[in-house]
Amino acid sequence: MTEVEHKLTKKNQDFLFRLNKGLADNDQLSEEEKEELLGEVEEKLAEGQKLGHTAAQLYGTPAEALQKFLNPARWAKGFHDYSFAFLAADTTLVLIMFLTGFFTVTMGFSGSKSGSEGIGITSTLLLAIWGGIIYTKAMQFLVPGRAEEAKPKKIPNWLLLIIVALLWIGGFTLILFLPKVINPILPVVGNAVVFFIAFAIYLLNRKQAGLKQGGILAISKLAQQERLKQEEEKRG
Repeated sequence: MTEVEHKLTKKNQDFLFRLNKGLADNDQLSEEEKEELLGEVEEKLAEGQKLGHTAAQLYGTPAEALQKFLNPARWAKGFHDYSFAFLAADTTLVLIMFLTGFFTVTMGFSGSKSGSEGIGITSTLLLAIWGGIIYTKAMQFLVPGRAEEAKPKKIPNWLLLIIVALLWIGGFTLILFLPKVINPILPVVGNAVVFFIAFAIYLLNRKQAGLKQGGILAISKLAQQERLKQEEEKRG
């Protein structure tokens, strides 16, 4: 029995014992994750006990608590666990797939196989990279981590959105004026090939990062999950 557990009431100790037994019979979590979870519950029970809160009020029954704790989403990596490079690459690849897929479909239906429609491939790649970088930077600013939350923001959100819009429009305008000699417009087949290459890299990037489910655009879903998590933590 730990020092914290020793200070708990009999009912809270019984709750912890039954929760521990339920975890021991389950193989979804590693031993390290089980220890981390039990330590977290111990601390919360001890804090709640000082305020007159029971384990039932904090967690419900041990079975209900166990079901909640075994939720895969609880142990999945969060928004701030992923690197800027992964998030920016994921966003960039989605933009490349969107643009080349759009050109493939529109040029295919219009019968323009020679590449007389769409924008140059260099512009497409640079636009996607530029969009991936500024969008990822903006989302990391708008959804700060615990350490950043305590610090006052250097610029307000509304000003950040204006800056992002100006950067996107400015970059878009400059990139479109690249000379054709380094910016050829690909035919239907060329755009389709780039689409599938980007899709393959997109899947590989997610596999290496350990992201099994993240929606089409990982950064949006991860940011939404992080906001919900932070709101739940604030509510206690």
